[in-house]
Formats: sequence, C-alpha cells, structure tokens
Amino acid sequence: MRDMAPLVFVTVLLTGGVIHSQSQKGSIILAEGFATSNTYGGPLPSFFESWCADTEDGSQCIPTVSLDVFDSTKARRLGAAHAWGKDFRSTASGTLQFKEFILYELRNGQLYTLSQDGGHPGGAFADPSLVIPKRGDVVLLGAAEGLVVGGTGKYSNASGPYSTRLKVETIGGFFAYYDELFFRFREVEIQ
Repeated sequence: MRDMAPLVFVTVLLTGGVIHSQSQKGSIILAEGFATSNTYGGPLPSFFESWCADTEDGSQCIPTVSLDVFDSTKARRLGAAHAWGKDFRSTASGTLQFKEFILYELRNGQLYTLSQDGGHPGGAFADPSLVIPKRGDVVLLGAAEGLVVGGTGKYSNASGPYSTRLKVETIGGFFAYYDELFFRFREVEIQ
C-alpha cells in the first residue's frame, strides 16, 4: 500500500488554505476493519431530509455504517465516515446497487458526498473459492462514483468528484468487515 497516489486531499485536510489538486491521480483515504452501525446523531445538511425521503419505493433512507478513516499509509487517523443508503436493489445477474450519502467527520469540519445516478455504490459477490473471505461469509467487490457537495467549517464550499473502491464481507447477511475501502478525491476544491 505504500505505492499509492500522493495524498493531495490529506494535505488539504491537514494544512488548510485554498488548495487545488496538484495531481491528476488525486488522493486516497482508506478505511478497513469492522464497521459499526451508523448511530450518528449530530447535525445533517439541509438537503439531507429531502434526499433521504426521495426514494423509489416511498421508504426513507437508512443509516448503514460508521468507519474510522485513515491516510493511505495508516500513519494517522483522520476522522470517521458515517453512511446512509437508499434504493437497494439486486439484479438478475446477482449484483447489488444502491444510492449513498456519506458524512466525513474531520478535524476541521464535515465533508459531504453523494453517489451519482449511474455511479451508485454496488458490486458483485465473488465466488468464495476465488476470493476467500478473511472474516466473513462472502465478499462483495464494487465501486462508486460521486460528488463532494460541501460540508461545514473549512469544507463548507468543497466541491468536485470522488470515487470509491471496496471489498467488503458479509457476516450473517450484513456488511460488517471491510477488507478495503478507498475514497479517492480528484480535483476537489476547498476554499
């Protein structure tokens, strides 16, 4: 993991000021290990209520997981990510797809991301004889594309694209262990 892209976004998190991505490779923050249930009870952005209620089946979004996030060398903890999902669906080919809002609690404020239509989180379940679970029953390999949509404090005007790549395991039917979860922020502007 030491040969990853430069930590441009992490530099933004730690140094402040007006920063523009200086690398087309972007930056990577990762989370791994056991997730906990998302029990976040703090403030949410003004758009959250309408996003949460605007579902295909008329239900509300649900809190999914909370995870600690680290820089890609794991030298230091950057904060936590709290996620909500909605419109979960399985396809005939066995893939899983949903829409997601993530709130990142960081040292200098909160950062918000939304998955994009057509770039929702999801993936396919791997054959356990080919991708052997470390802790769970089966592994989901997937990804997402989305947008940074502001935040609080230093991140109140943050904007730009992000992507995630994931390798998550189910335990008893629930996503509980993240082998790998990479957040990549490309050309994110923080003013």
